[in-house]
Amino acid sequence: MSAPRSWALALSLVACAVHAQDRVYRCGASYSQEPCAGGSAVAVDDTRSAAQVAQAQRVAQLDARLADALRRERLQAEQAALQQGPAVIGRTTRHTLDAPRAQRPMPRRAKAEPVTLYRGAGAR
Repeated sequence: MSAPRSWALALSLVACAVHAQDRVYRCGASYSQEPCAGGSAVAVDDTRSAAQVAQAQRVAQLDARLADALRRERLQAEQAALQQGPAVIGRTTRHTLDAPRAQRPMPRRAKAEPVTLYRGAGAR
């Protein structure tokens, strides 16, 4: 991760900690920073130690680096696929694709499976 990204991440984590609320209220199915009628207070204390927070940050940075690497690999694979040309399904060779349509061999078709239609009771 580059230095500017590291600083941005650190600043955002500090900003989140500064703006963290001591009290959060559950109001039905939603949460609010202000008390509501019938709402209940929810404890939002971070009980993790400094070592646990540091480990979580390291894991998040590692995940971000791995995601960037996977993104680069995906972009390279997409570029290679674009340069590869169209996909051909079946036993067609390159020279038959270049030949005019009238000179191309006709593909062999499989025989159709017999279809049995529903017959009502007593029908023959």
